[in-house]
Amino acid sequence: MAIDIQPVGRLASGETVSMVEISNQYMRVRLLNLGASLWKLIPANHGSSDGVCLSLPEATSYADNPPYLGCTVGPVANRIGNSAFMLGDETYALTPNEGPNHLHGGPTGFGRRIWTIDTDQRSNLVKFGFARPDGEGGYPGNLEVEVTWHLEENCLQFSWEARSDKATPVSITNHTYWNLAGAGTIEDHHLCVESPEIVEINDQLIPTGVLTPVEGTGFDLTKNPRLGDVIGQLPLGGIDHCYSVAPGAIARLEEPTSGLSLMVETSLGGIQVYTGHQLDHSPAQGEYGPLSGLCLETQYFPDAVNNSDFASPILAGGDEIRHWTKYTFEGIWPASADR
Repeated sequence: MAIDIQPVGRLASGETVSMVEISNQYMRVRLLNLGASLWKLIPANHGSSDGVCLSLPEATSYADNPPYLGCTVGPVANRIGNSAFMLGDETYALTPNEGPNHLHGGPTGFGRRIWTIDTDQRSNLVKFGFARPDGEGGYPGNLEVEVTWHLEENCLQFSWEARSDKATPVSITNHTYWNLAGAGTIEDHHLCVESPEIVEINDQLIPTGVLTPVEGTGFDLTKNPRLGDVIGQLPLGGIDHCYSVAPGAIARLEEPTSGLSLMVETSLGGIQVYTGHQLDHSPAQGEYGPLSGLCLETQYFPDAVNNSDFASPILAGGDEIRHWTKYTFEGIWPASADR
């Protein structure tokens, strides 16, 4: 086990971007304090030197990261309809950044900010910290957030905890795009999500407040389909929907050529499956094209602040909340093992 920290760039603001690498015999994981981001994950003996997640080539590019590659998203992941919500009798107006709606925390979201760094060499653990002042981005409350990345054998755990002095919504996720082959598209990957229902959305991808069954539709991932076959059935060219899951349920992504698979477990009740079909080959998007990677974003349901039937993401003033997601890889040949 090892942890290494080194500066890798400087922003126009003068802030230093640092890379933190944690590693063991199974993988090397490179993290950035910019966005508390997962920059690269390179399994031992994998065919691609760039690893299995999409990444921008320069660390400083994460300050302007339109597809949210690898970053920690918050204070509220996904979309808030009409960029507003009510708490009690008060309406809070947020900054729109996707038409009339608010996406992934808006322009001041966590994914574009510099976080503090703390490490625990013995546990192979990195903890990033961030403090959001009351009113920033339109959100109430002085919010303190910690994001922890912990590498143990073939499992990387992402966990977050938050506390606030006022009631405020909090739903944090990691936005890594996975491609277990390390190149090409995710069409030959197989994905199984143990979920009978998705959150129904309108043409702006805002929830209607209804959960709709996946059985008999192209959204049914319970039988581990090949993603290329599923995507071909869908009118939007891909999936960008939140699946309702029981906490502790597993999503499993498999890539047959490499033999690598990824199991995702979470304490949360939703997994946003996004097949990356809106990636457009532009430099701002790392020159990745459609279907280059797949996101499995564990979170509260989108727009839950405006849907009383959904589990509430509201953190009460003076309280604390914590959630976790585990990424367990199978099919890695450890570097220290004899083949």
